[in-house]
Amino acid sequence: MSAYPDWVMKHKGKGTYINKVGDKYYLYKAHSERIKGTGKVRRVSDGYLGRITEDGGLIPPKDKVNTPINIYEFGLSFAVVTVTADILKGVKKSYPKHGNIIYVCSVLCFIHGIFDEKLYKQSYLSLHFEKTEYPKAFSVAQLTGIERGTRMIKDAMARHFGEDLVPLKAYFSAICLIGLNHKLYASEISPRAHELSIKHGIDWSLSKWQK
Repeated sequence: MSAYPDWVMKHKGKGTYINKVGDKYYLYKAHSERIKGTGKVRRVSDGYLGRITEDGGLIPPKDKVNTPINIYEFGLSFAVVTVTADILKGVKKSYPKHGNIIYVCSVLCFIHGIFDEKLYKQSYLSLHFEKTEYPKAFSVAQLTGIERGTRMIKDAMARHFGEDLVPLKAYFSAICLIGLNHKLYASEISPRAHELSIKHGIDWSLSKWQK
C-alpha cells in the first residue's frame, strides 16, 4: 500500500516518481540505470513535472522565460570576423570615423547579399561592435567603401576556405546566439561545423559565448 494519498498517486505514471518535502508533493520524470560493476540499479531524474495539490491536482512548473527571446546570427559572422581582421584594419585606416560600420555592412552583404539596420541588430556583429551605431543614411563615399569591403571579404573568404566555403556557409549560419533572461547562450555546433572549424582554424574559444 502506498504511503502517499490517492490524490497524489493518481498522477504517478510510468517513468515518474514522487518526492515529498514537508507536506508538499512534487512529481519528476525518471529512468533507471544499472550501476556498472554491481547488480544495483539507481534512479536518474529526467526533469521536474510539477507540484501535486489535493485541490489543484498537478500544477506544472511556471515558464521561467521572463524576457523577450532574441536570436542573433552568430556562426558565419564570427568566422568572417576571425578571417578578415586585416580587412577591418584597412577599412578603419581609410575611414577613421566610420570604419566599423562600413566593415559591418560589408560583412552583412557577404552573408545576406544586402545590409540594413534590422539585419545588423539581429547579428553577432551588433554585439561584437556594440558601440557602433547604425546611421540613418550613408554617404556616397561610405557606400563605395561598403562595395569595396564586400569584394575584399568575398575574396578573403574564398581564399581561406576554398571549396569548403559553400558547406561552411550552410553549417555555420545555423549557429546562433540566443538572448534569454538577460543572458546570451550559444546554440550547439554540429559535428560537421566543428570539423570545418578545426580544419580552417576557427577557434570558438575566442568567443565569450562559446567555449
